Amino acid sequence: MANPNLTWESTRQVDLGTEFSVLNNRLTFSFDYYNKYTYNVLLNVPVPSRSGFTTYLQNYGAVRNKGEEFAIHSLNIANEHFKWTADFNISFNKNRIEKLASDITQGASGRNISILRQGYPVNSFYLYKQLSVDPQTGNAIYEDVNKDGQITSADRQIVGNAQPKYTGGFTNTFTYRNFDLSAFFYFNVGNKIMNMNDFFLVHGGTQANIGFIPRQLQRWITPGQITDIPRMTTSNIDPATGTANPAANDSPANNYGGNVANLSSRYLQDGSFLRLKTLTIGYTLSPAWLKRASITRARIYFQATNLITWTKYDGLDPEVSSQSNNQNTAGYDWATVPQPRTLQVGANVTF
Repeated sequence: MANPNLTWESTRQVDLGTEFSVLNNRLTFSFDYYNKYTYNVLLNVPVPSRSGFTTYLQNYGAVRNKGEEFAIHSLNIANEHFKWTADFNISFNKNRIEKLASDITQGASGRNISILRQGYPVNSFYLYKQLSVDPQTGNAIYEDVNKDGQITSADRQIVGNAQPKYTGGFTNTFTYRNFDLSAFFYFNVGNKIMNMNDFFLVHGGTQANIGFIPRQLQRWITPGQITDIPRMTTSNIDPATGTANPAANDSPANNYGGNVANLSSRYLQDGSFLRLKTLTIGYTLSPAWLKRASITRARIYFQATNLITWTKYDGLDPEVSSQSNNQNTAGYDWATVPQPRTLQVGANVTF
């Protein structure tokens, strides 16, 4: 549907920063503050299906990003044969939708569990909040937001978002005579990941061609059992009341295992991690050895990437997003191939 009134998005931004050194430049600090306000945002706004279209591209909406960035560089040791330098940086960003005509829900394969809502960050998750599992029936217990005694779509709420509270990294570089060693660590804290792998493997229903994982053994089986994984069922009938649970399935047409299967906060996990991103060991050959070959400089090295990751996330890799084609549905892990661990040997030669 054409919109002849479309215009460019507009941005106004304030940036303030400072940089200074102390101890004869052995310590260097930098600090930056930014406040970026973008308005007339281009949005695919939902329209009634009777129009023959599902969305209408228009300039409506405003988003603010503001935050701080801090970095420090230090020269820890420097003598004739040994040198040690360190670099550290950290960034804080707060994202907020300042203006939006109405909520816009999106998600993977029709599961509208990502939401754009005024007053909240982009990439927020809109889910039922699971409080516990009833030890007597094995049913999941969800928060009744509107206190009407029923669990309906009105009880869905924003329970987290895919944006980290802060990110950063630190690097240590050592040189001793002709040897050098560099280790770069990267961290990401406070973001949420929707673990769709966990949903399909442990949700509680029956489905063909699904493999086995040990967490399936933690589901509710007998009365009195305390667990966070509800019973296995292919029905949305609550045995305690004999009535259907409206929140049982993602939609009336889906049957992924009754009231244990809907995409609740149980599948939303902390995506924080610390990763040894790059480790490099090198050796620079002596110029005396290279002179006869008319080589100015030569260095051989060994490099490993994604060597070690520390995280509480249950998936294969916390640094993933299966919905990378849509910037408004970040934070999904749906059988996403993890970043590979690589080992590399190489040489840099200058003639």
